[in-house]
Amino acid sequence: MIVLNFAEPLTQEAVSAISALSGRTVRRVVNLPPKFADNLPLVPQVRTLLDQAGFSKREWETTSLVVCLPNDPAAAALVVAEVAGRRGRTPSIVRFIQDGPTGKKEPSEVISLHEVRREARQSGKGWIPPATKNGGF
Repeated sequence: MIVLNFAEPLTQEAVSAISALSGRTVRRVVNLPPKFADNLPLVPQVRTLLDQAGFSKREWETTSLVVCLPNDPAAAALVVAEVAGRRGRTPSIVRFIQDGPTGKKEPSEVISLHEVRREARQSGKGWIPPATKNGGF
C-alpha cells in the first residue's frame, strides 16, 4: 500500500500505526505537502499537486492507496474528489487525533470512504458506524 501524505510529515511510528490500522503493509509514503496560494483557484492547484505523485492512469486505478488529507477542509474535499476521479472510487483516509500528553497528532483509524458510501446507499439513512467492543460508539 502507498500512503499519499498531504499532511504533516509522518514519523516511522505513524507509518507503523497506519499499517496496523489498515491491516496492510505500507510500501512507500509519497509526501505531497500542500502550499496553496490564496489568490489562485484551488482546483488546479490540487490537480497539480496530485500530478506530482507521478502515477500513470493505470497506477491510479490499481495501486492500493490510503490518503492523509491536508488540513484545509476545501482542499481535503478536492483531494478526495480528484483521487476518486482518478481511481474510479473514493479512497481510504487516515483520521488523526491529538494525543493528550504530547499534543502530537497520531493516526487513530483508517476509514474506507468507499465502504461508507456503499453502506449509506444500502441503508438509505446514511452511514451507521460499526459497534465497538463495548457496544457503544
